Amino acid sequence: MTRQGRQAGMEDIREVLRTYQRLSSIKGTARLLGCAKGTVRRYVRWARDHGLLGDVLPSEGELARAWGRAEGGEAIIRSQLTPHQGAIEAWLAGGIPLVRIQELLVEQHGWSGSYATLKRYTAPWRDDTEATIRIETKPGEEAQVDFGHLGPLWDEWEKRMRKAWVFLMTLSYSRHQYAEVVFGQDVGTWVGCHRRAFEWFGGVPERVVLDNLKAAIVKAAVYDPLVNRTYAEQAEHYGFLISPCRPGEPQHKGKVERGVPYLRNNFWRTFQGKGTTAANAALKVWIMDTAGQRVHGTIRRKPLEVFAAEERSALRPLPATPYDLAVWKEATVHADCHVVAEGSYYSAPYRLRGERVLVRLGLQLAQIYKDHELVASHARANRPGTRRTDVAHYPPEKAAWLEKTPQWCLAEAARVGPWTRRLVEEVLGRQHPLDGLRRAQGLLHLGKTYGWRRLERASLRAVNYGLYTYQGIKRMLERGLDGQPMAITDAPVASRSFRHARPVAELLAHLPAKEA
Repeated sequence: MTRQGRQAGMEDIREVLRTYQRLSSIKGTARLLGCAKGTVRRYVRWARDHGLLGDVLPSEGELARAWGRAEGGEAIIRSQLTPHQGAIEAWLAGGIPLVRIQELLVEQHGWSGSYATLKRYTAPWRDDTEATIRIETKPGEEAQVDFGHLGPLWDEWEKRMRKAWVFLMTLSYSRHQYAEVVFGQDVGTWVGCHRRAFEWFGGVPERVVLDNLKAAIVKAAVYDPLVNRTYAEQAEHYGFLISPCRPGEPQHKGKVERGVPYLRNNFWRTFQGKGTTAANAALKVWIMDTAGQRVHGTIRRKPLEVFAAEERSALRPLPATPYDLAVWKEATVHADCHVVAEGSYYSAPYRLRGERVLVRLGLQLAQIYKDHELVASHARANRPGTRRTDVAHYPPEKAAWLEKTPQWCLAEAARVGPWTRRLVEEVLGRQHPLDGLRRAQGLLHLGKTYGWRRLERASLRAVNYGLYTYQGIKRMLERGLDGQPMAITDAPVASRSFRHARPVAELLAHLPAKEA
């Protein structure tokens, strides 16, 4: 399966399998997705052989592991028809059908391409003029969507006039509509309008027919268009199939195409309000009282009556929760183990430093993926510049140091003994230009070198002599002074600096002369 010059990925294969699960038809899946039946049959057979067609469709990562590589797909079949152009033109002139020409190319020239490739190659020499047929749909089977230009409208948020558009979704059977005036055609607007349209109808159609706008279709193609990740994710959440028109053929969604000028001529030209709030409120009233109550020129019935009587009950039920609008971004994991997305910083495992990842920014969560696997998840930042860090994403030696907070130091000191606890409290609480956290961490580390019992004795001595420097306590342990007898006071010596509370000569009077 290829998409006109690019190799199919796991998202393409998963869409084939998802569509097949819904339709249970090789032919129907191929027709809807615009690919060869053999391609669909091959992927379905492969998934069935690997036990991947259960009730719950595997993720892209699971499919990638089963396929054998992260960006699975099949080799692109390159057309080798140019050397045979003369023979092909002669066969066409002789009235030989394309199916037979494909067989002749295989038999006489060993060509291994598909019928679809041959059809595209011979399009300039064929006259494929066909009669137009009207496609009729069942209740709940299809909706068509489009954006249409309206004109200038006051933006209440930006306090200026802007170009306004209307998003229109029309149910193909009843012709009932949902419309919303917007200022953009970005993916957030597109997906948000879909959600509100489904809530307006109280259900979801089987498939949505759309044009090849960038918010929905990243790359337009006749046979295999590339769908925007966010839109594909929403389609899976609500359970509808995405059915883009062939490039350059908007008449395939004629039901909604004709709805835009009708709305423009009958609603917009008479609208006297200001701003999108007033426009959308008036638009809903117009749909219910005017557009929905007229006798439609094609179905010869009132859209709202048909919808209420036949189509509403045929729609798929809404999911328990609305779709969490997500935007996908590519990002690099920097040396500080963070990626930058929408101006905020999210940590990722340190092993991915320097690598490209995908970041999914939802309304509630920011999730980071590498080769279709979820590697990190954070609460979504609510403003630019926010950092979301999981300490476990740092290398072990960095993470261990960051976890040694003042609270950790106090808890560890209490485990050693009451005097060590008092020593650490003094170090952390003293008024001094230098931060006491690093000193407290260093003092506790001495217990690993000299033993926790000796550290407790040294802490007793240090508190009573007002000694709170790391080097002083370390020297005490090196020289074995922690075992010397001393008088114990009930409280530490008061001192607002890190100089000794007693004269140095008095503190060291008991040492041998050569050491003093």
